[in-house]
Amino acid sequence: MSNRVYLCCTHFSTPPRDTDWPAFADESGTEYEAVYCIPLFWLCLFGPQDVRLAQAEEDMADTPRHYAYLTCPRDDGLARLKGRSSVMRRALGEARHVLYLEWEARIARESYNHVLVRTEELDMMDEEGQLRQDLLAALADLDAACASGTLGMSPVLASLAGLPYPPELQRYNAFVLAGTAISAEGWPPALPEPAPRVEFSGAEVVVEARPWWKFW
Repeated sequence: MSNRVYLCCTHFSTPPRDTDWPAFADESGTEYEAVYCIPLFWLCLFGPQDVRLAQAEEDMADTPRHYAYLTCPRDDGLARLKGRSSVMRRALGEARHVLYLEWEARIARESYNHVLVRTEELDMMDEEGQLRQDLLAALADLDAACASGTLGMSPVLASLAGLPYPPELQRYNAFVLAGTAISAEGWPPALPEPAPRVEFSGAEVVVEARPWWKFW
């Protein structure tokens, strides 16, 4: 199992079932994907009240179970993105905040009523109910952090977003923060990693370092 997570704007407010896929494809916009996480920019669309439960497909679980997913009216998600923008700017830095604004604009251009995050594969990685618990805690932490004016990320929020703890938000590449569009356009574009600066013999020196997600 690839444990992929998918986001799209759609007229569906719930995940599609077996017979719904043709209609879902016709009534949804650009789809984005991530692996083993729900990217931070996706989470910024939602609050704790947007965590819902759905019955898992029979071929996804050995025994019947429910899984947690995210859904909200697109206008509500856009309002959250706009409301959290200034906090995100301070946390992300200018270059990555430009990406955040691009994300906001992409959601705004969609013509569908809802934003839906399909998380069935991610839910199957843990015991039933664990993802719901993590989503509720992470989104409550995100609400509280944005209300305080400082994006101090909790361990559960960082883990759900696929980031090490504590995260360095000004260092991560675009796909880590925003996922990847399943389209020919190749969005998001790669972002340059800022080189760390250290003092050596009283002089500031730029040190080249590999990003945390490169293992070669």
